Amino acid sequence: MPHDDIINKLSEIFTKFPGVGPKQARRFVYFLLSQQQGSLNNLAQLIGEIKKDIHQCELCTRFFILNRGRSALCELCSDQTRDNSTLMIVEKDIDLNNIHKLGVYNGQYAVLGGLLPILEKNPSSRIRQDALINNVKQKNKTKTLKEIIIAISVTREGDNTADYLKQLLKPYEDQGVRVTLLGRGLSSGTEIEYTDSDTIKNALLNRH
Repeated sequence: MPHDDIINKLSEIFTKFPGVGPKQARRFVYFLLSQQQGSLNNLAQLIGEIKKDIHQCELCTRFFILNRGRSALCELCSDQTRDNSTLMIVEKDIDLNNIHKLGVYNGQYAVLGGLLPILEKNPSSRIRQDALINNVKQKNKTKTLKEIIIAISVTREGDNTADYLKQLLKPYEDQGVRVTLLGRGLSSGTEIEYTDSDTIKNALLNRH
């Protein structure tokens, strides 16, 4: 394959990564070209094996390392000491990690895997709504679920997703489960991934 074709194809692949534009994608390619062949081989091997031991939790759908002999649930979902009365919905794994490490929330999680663009005609193709509803049903069986927290980025797509989720979860709200949003300590246009810890804490404590 010609040299320019390889650069273009790799650049195109990198543009599919979250937050990566064409210029940055090309910088990634040229960075790789500057590396030793051994480093590239190691990177290729790691990419090839990334799904070998990493699985999606059957309940919250986050990615985790599945140890031999362990269940198909991640360590958070299988932790009996966590509060089963609250469920927090987040967009992606890194949002879950950022909130979890703050130590101010001890409930369960559900990872959507994406957000809904305005006028999206097929929501189930964008978010893991079936897995979310299954998660809620499992927790609602024992009637211990008291609150569902929608912890979504304050963007146009985030607000659209939150509105959709509120409608989707209305049957459970009618059964007495409280559905809340993060407090507006988060300014408009804010993504959870890039928000500082104090702002996330305040938004969580002031949810409504």
